[in-house]
Amino acid sequence: MAPRGARGLTRRRVLGAGAAAGGALWLGVAPAVAGAARGTDGTRRVRVPRARLRPGRVVELRPGAFELVGGSVAALAGSGIEARARRRGGRWTPWTTLAGGADHAPDGRRATMGDPLWVGDSDLLQLRARRLPARDLDLALVGLDARERRRTRTASARAAASRAARPRATATGRAAMPAIIPRSAWASGVATKGSPTTGQVQLAFVHHTVNGNDYQPEDSAGIVRAIAKYHIGSNGWNDIGYNFLVDRFGQIFEGRAGGVAEPIVGAQAVGWNSVSTGIAIIGTFEQTAPPEAALNAVAALIRWKLPLHGAPTAGTVSLVSSGGAGNRWPRGREVAFNRVSGHRDGCSTDCPGTSLYGLLPALRAKVGDAVVAPTRQLTLSGPESVVAYGKTLTASGRLTIGGAGIAGEPVVLEKRSPSGGWVPLGTATTDGAGRWRLGTSWRRSADLRARAGDTVSDVITPPIVPSLSLRSPASRVRKGRTLRVSGRVRGSDRVRIMLRRRYAGGRYKLVGERTITLDGSRFATRIPVRRTGLHRVTLQATSGGRRYDSAARYTRAIG
Repeated sequence: MAPRGARGLTRRRVLGAGAAAGGALWLGVAPAVAGAARGTDGTRRVRVPRARLRPGRVVELRPGAFELVGGSVAALAGSGIEARARRRGGRWTPWTTLAGGADHAPDGRRATMGDPLWVGDSDLLQLRARRLPARDLDLALVGLDARERRRTRTASARAAASRAARPRATATGRAAMPAIIPRSAWASGVATKGSPTTGQVQLAFVHHTVNGNDYQPEDSAGIVRAIAKYHIGSNGWNDIGYNFLVDRFGQIFEGRAGGVAEPIVGAQAVGWNSVSTGIAIIGTFEQTAPPEAALNAVAALIRWKLPLHGAPTAGTVSLVSSGGAGNRWPRGREVAFNRVSGHRDGCSTDCPGTSLYGLLPALRAKVGDAVVAPTRQLTLSGPESVVAYGKTLTASGRLTIGGAGIAGEPVVLEKRSPSGGWVPLGTATTDGAGRWRLGTSWRRSADLRARAGDTVSDVITPPIVPSLSLRSPASRVRKGRTLRVSGRVRGSDRVRIMLRRRYAGGRYKLVGERTITLDGSRFATRIPVRRTGLHRVTLQATSGGRRYDSAARYTRAIG
């Protein structure tokens, strides 16, 4: 909350007050931004020395245009650093404490940057501290250029009004999916790191984003985009931490990538991410209640999302903490949660604000005890025997709901690519009993899964019999030199080349080897030959825990 009178401060009054208190510290363009790094995503990074943040001083930064700011946890902890920004046109935002907790983070990770504060389109930043920080303050300031802002606003408005964003009815008795603005509307050009991972959805954590509540509907998509850029660029996370974000007008935005119907693991409640979905209301709700439109949207989202994953919306669930900095509970502790919980229930934080937390019983009543429809299940089985390179691999399975087969539904067989994405291999249609069967040419062992709409099977990794072709080496090679070995390997990306020498009694003993990671299928390498005599060369590859050897080739080492 802003201190009394802070909203009416002008530059002249601050200067006068600072002079009376021993002098306000003003950092102009050159001192504040000199040496600051600017990322390709439009983020500026500035370091403020701790000595300049002594209590009673105001530090002013002119970093250029920005919309969101966050600081380093090490400096924010215990220092009570507050920030306010001057929006274009001269109006100042209220003084707001920069949050520096470790409670927003991926499981098993410690946060280095605090929660971001959205201030709107601003060009001037002021800081003040209640106590001297322990460390220099590292700031990250995220800005959106005019083109980004226009494109994001336009695409989100179209998505909100489109038929695709409207509630979609279900035939299973579950609540309809509410209108959700997809990532494509706000995340164009925002590069994520790595592939989404899936867990379980046993409960929903409710958050607030800790920024002003005076934004307009057309600002919301830009706020989501700025938060994502901060989470990825400054925190180093794979993507935005929240699974969903809801503005004060009731607009729902898809957060972390991977699909709104998938149990995507976020970075919104350290130690509980793999068993929950995180929904953040855009704004600060410490002393102000969120509008009814926002609460209604959150209720509709939870009423659809939890039953989708087989979880009831009412009552409690017992879960085991995976620990971590910012988690309220040690690793291994079993904790009972309401199915609709506040972030502070699982982590050491004030989130989602005292006012919003006090409204959670009313929110649970809005959600109600939604029907958990019989869950759809999709099975996937691979071939009974190992498939040789280039031959047909036949996958099969069954699509059911409550044990009964679902007929006439397409099932897509997908293969995980080296980059981590899923690539379709083909489509089959379920028969009257829900069974499906599909063949595909098998050229490399990889993860496989099947998908029918929002339903995904378990992942299997069928092995492959690789094709190993070894060219005959030179018939003779001099002792002390190297033997050139070449060939072709298909169906494996690693091969072991083994050189064995014949000893008395006809027994061959390993005398040299090379392991090669292939870039393509062909290879060539050299192996030293140290003694005279007959030598045997073979290739070996491993797939599915089994070893496969090529035909042998021979050479004689001479003195």
